[in-house]
Amino acid sequence: MNPFMTALSSMLLLALSYSLQASTETSGKLIIAGGAISKSSTEIFDLFVKKSGGKQAKIGIIPAATGSIGKQYSLLEKAFTRAGVSLASIHLLPLATKDDKKTKPDEGLWIHNGNNKNIAQQVESLTGIWFIGGDQTLITKVLLNEDGSDTKVLRAIRQLYINGGVIGGTSAGAAIMSESMIAGGNSQGALFEGIGHSYTSMDEQEYGPVVSNKGLGFFSDGIIDQHFDRKGRLGRLVVTLLNNAQFDFGFGVDEGTAMLVEHGKINVIGEGGVTIVDVSSASDFEPKKLPVSASNIRLSFLQPGDSFDLSKYSLTARENAAKTVNHEYFNIPAQSVSGLVNANRNLDEFIGYDLLDNQATNEVSSWVINGSDAIKMTFSQDNSSQGYWSTDVTADVYSFENVRMDIKPIKIQFLE
Repeated sequence: MNPFMTALSSMLLLALSYSLQASTETSGKLIIAGGAISKSSTEIFDLFVKKSGGKQAKIGIIPAATGSIGKQYSLLEKAFTRAGVSLASIHLLPLATKDDKKTKPDEGLWIHNGNNKNIAQQVESLTGIWFIGGDQTLITKVLLNEDGSDTKVLRAIRQLYINGGVIGGTSAGAAIMSESMIAGGNSQGALFEGIGHSYTSMDEQEYGPVVSNKGLGFFSDGIIDQHFDRKGRLGRLVVTLLNNAQFDFGFGVDEGTAMLVEHGKINVIGEGGVTIVDVSSASDFEPKKLPVSASNIRLSFLQPGDSFDLSKYSLTARENAAKTVNHEYFNIPAQSVSGLVNANRNLDEFIGYDLLDNQATNEVSSWVINGSDAIKMTFSQDNSSQGYWSTDVTADVYSFENVRMDIKPIKIQFLE
């Protein structure tokens, strides 16, 4: 080979190696919040400020997802100053697609600022970036070029993260964290209609087939979903993963909750939990067959105080949590949950109370009904399953790992 070409090839390989090393060995942190942060979950903002440098933090707020920029920015200013950051160190970055009619500037003109050199340079001076919630597709519209490549500002944000900075966001600001970004659809639509290919408005986040677009890829270990508990998004995350060739793991973050990703581990803070979906061993799934059918999906659930090792795919329970399998407290018949009149409708309570802390059964079920079609979701335990119980004052708290989930379509008939 030509000596010049040999040297050039060596330099290119070295550059590629450095790039990959930088992306996989970053010292940065992610704070991925599930939305609906209330006064009782402001510890999420406190943690973001702490990880960004405390009183020395320099924070940039990206409002691209919302049309209510003035109000949302004001709320974040108060939250971050209350956590110790000076007002002069909090910056609204002019990146948006919609005008806020209640403010003087026309923020709609910010739509092309993703390649603004001055904003990119400003990002270089910051220690933390926070993405406001709203419509996640508007964030990617501003920060990705039309060909899907990074804008100058996004490259600066990535460098901030690689250098040890913090990237946080809530709701839409959580959805953009993964490479594959869920844009719309709900669980019922996903289970009965499968995958959609178009997204036109935020209304479509609440119904229809699940739609995925390109995200920003700060979190490289799976697919993120948010508002997970209140909006019942387990079904749409499962269907997304079953149809995704790149990722086997999904992470559903509850409202008022965040997952801190740091040093290859996830820790949970806030009011709710994080559901982990694993389809690496799933079977009996045919992409074109609807309603969806699949077997051996695996679920885990993290509570605040629990941690999850992303390299070992293992859960470490919070201090003082007791194992429930072989130490079950309850002895009640197998339960089937389908709606508002059922107890233990949330996943952690359903699996905790009715399955893993219940000696009477190794299997419980839940139903989704769509006219004469229905889906039975069966949750079962085997030798690899475990539950963890603790108390918060007088409240029972359950987390669990490696519970099996099977999805089976059935036909039903209503008799009057």
